[in-house]
Amino acid sequence: MTSACASSNEVERRQPDRVVKKRCWLDNSRQFLLTVALAGNVTDMSDHEPALTLRPALSADEAFLFDLRKATMTEHLARAGDASDDAEHRARVLHRYDTARVICIDGAPAGLLKAHRTDTEWVVVQLQISPEHQGRGIGERVLHTVLQAAQMEALPVTLNVLKGNPAKRLYERLGFETIGEDDRQFHMRRAPRASAENRSRINGG
Repeated sequence: MTSACASSNEVERRQPDRVVKKRCWLDNSRQFLLTVALAGNVTDMSDHEPALTLRPALSADEAFLFDLRKATMTEHLARAGDASDDAEHRARVLHRYDTARVICIDGAPAGLLKAHRTDTEWVVVQLQISPEHQGRGIGERVLHTVLQAAQMEALPVTLNVLKGNPAKRLYERLGFETIGEDDRQFHMRRAPRASAENRSRINGG
């Protein structure tokens, strides 16, 4: 499972420090540019942060992603009263698998991001970080790649978060606002930010 990530990481290490690598995501037969920040460049992290890369999920990753979902989501699903049996976990792993990206830390699989662009917004479907890597800002760094891609096109970003999931605090810190809720989850949205040029015009600069 780690070989594909390791190969990608070797390429990144031959690049100069503080590189921003750009990759194209293919979704619904359209190409969308997603900026992947390496070694904390865009997210203003320390130079000592581990190398962060994203790669498309392969069929060989399904076992890792299944275990990842069970480890990260079972508790929150149980709290929300949702099904958390193996069949449900497997179904959610396969949902929108075409948009799945494996998060690699120093070449080793460490999480999952599923996000895609529609005609009107970017949608974060799933974001999961392995327990051993949580609390290190990995989820925030990954989300910044989506936020930057959305900002380039002045599009909002939406996501849902289960009630009781502490990840909601991260989303709020990144500017997401709750725009609705149901019995199980909050619906959140981050509006596009005005560019420096537009702010200058608004302020009469």
